[in-house]
Amino acid sequence: MGEAWLGAGKRFKNLILLTLGTGVGGAIVLDGKLFVGHQGAAGELGLVTLNPDGPPCNSGNQGSLEQYVSVQAIRRATGKEPAEWGKLAQEGDKEAIAFWQEYGRLLGAGLASSIYVLAPEAVVIGGGVSASAEFFFPTTFAEIERRVLPSSRVGLELVKAELGNQAGIVGAAKLAWQMLESKIKLQLEWKEKGLEFFFPSK
Repeated sequence: MGEAWLGAGKRFKNLILLTLGTGVGGAIVLDGKLFVGHQGAAGELGLVTLNPDGPPCNSGNQGSLEQYVSVQAIRRATGKEPAEWGKLAQEGDKEAIAFWQEYGRLLGAGLASSIYVLAPEAVVIGGGVSASAEFFFPTTFAEIERRVLPSSRVGLELVKAELGNQAGIVGAAKLAWQMLESKIKLQLEWKEKGLEFFFPSK
């Protein structure tokens, strides 16, 4: 929500966000509002199935996107940290560059389903792994173009998150502000009808 309000997503009304860290977090913003679905459980984009025969996931799924693009997945598959691969790629190491190209291909394939369902204006990528976005964004977008019909990705942008560790704080502030706005609006509506409205203590 913070990225949608003041960060990389502020130019868009409809977007999805992935945080590539220890796991893979996700969020969906539709018409400028956080979409939470039934019981607040929507937005688990990292648990979308990428390979039905892939590694088991803590969620009970198997072969989820998280099992291929999270920090833990990179460690398991390569024995290296993302920062190590990033440093090597910066130095022009061919193996590292090839690693990030394959990483981008997997990420693009994993995003395709969510893009088909939501047709967002932008995909925002954050989390620690995004520090190496310059090395995997090109193949990520190429894979999206290969897998997703043009009609479902018109004008789609792939952008890196901007707020870093402050995103959660900014997002919480935005949600609190939205809640206050809705209470004030309701209070005014009641007042117009000659009714009393009291803010709950909690």
